[in-house]
Amino acid sequence: MENEKEAVKNTQAKREKAHKGPLFYIRKLVDYILILFIAVIAIAEVAGLTTRSSNFGVPNIFGNQFLVVATDSMAVDESGNEVYPVGIGLICQKVDVDSIEVGDDITFYWKDINSTITHRVYEINTNAEGEVESFMCHGINVNATFYSPSQYQEVPVDQVLGKIVAKSYFLGNFITAMQTPYIVLLLIIIPAAFIAVSSIVDMVRIKKMSEDELEEKYGDKNEKEGNSDDPLSGLSEDEKASLKKQMIEEMIKTKEGEKDEKK
Repeated sequence: MENEKEAVKNTQAKREKAHKGPLFYIRKLVDYILILFIAVIAIAEVAGLTTRSSNFGVPNIFGNQFLVVATDSMAVDESGNEVYPVGIGLICQKVDVDSIEVGDDITFYWKDINSTITHRVYEINTNAEGEVESFMCHGINVNATFYSPSQYQEVPVDQVLGKIVAKSYFLGNFITAMQTPYIVLLLIIIPAAFIAVSSIVDMVRIKKMSEDELEEKYGDKNEKEGNSDDPLSGLSEDEKASLKKQMIEEMIKTKEGEKDEKK
């Protein structure tokens, strides 16, 4: 009997492994990636909504702010080299104002236009104690639409959002897309729908596997097909008859015991 139980257990393990082919594991990996993607989108949206009001309308996600360049004041430098053209995405990092140096590009809130600006630092103003009070900033594109050699901005330290640490066209396109509500919904709904379909497929697979196991345990499928996975296939006809006889006797004893308990 122990050998029979072990054979049945091995057969079930083989069947389960057969159902879990490479496609199963690939689908599971995709599910986990999509779940992580949805979680990141959700966290970014929540963090952005909760930090805008205290950060001049710009979302602050774990000390980083993601912006898209809207004007050409920093498109190219004096030599014509591309710097921050319109549409490119910028990562502005919160830093200690004492770490900002001349030549750094910073993003700040400018009340004259009620918006944020990214310009280069040309001068740092300090007080008698040597503490930084403000930064003198200016755009670098001499051919910019609104360029003026005398148009410097004196930016108080409390209006500085941070220093530019990275730029990317992909980031700019992504931020622009994320500012469109229906795009955000699609980015959540499509992965969620895929995960739901994947879960339904798994449920169907498990149900089918259960039906196969029931057929294998109680049906005569193995005898008809000569299945080599049949746990009784290694027994002779006499041994099978003896085993069936023992099982019938055990069933009769069990029934008699149940009757005695009822009496």
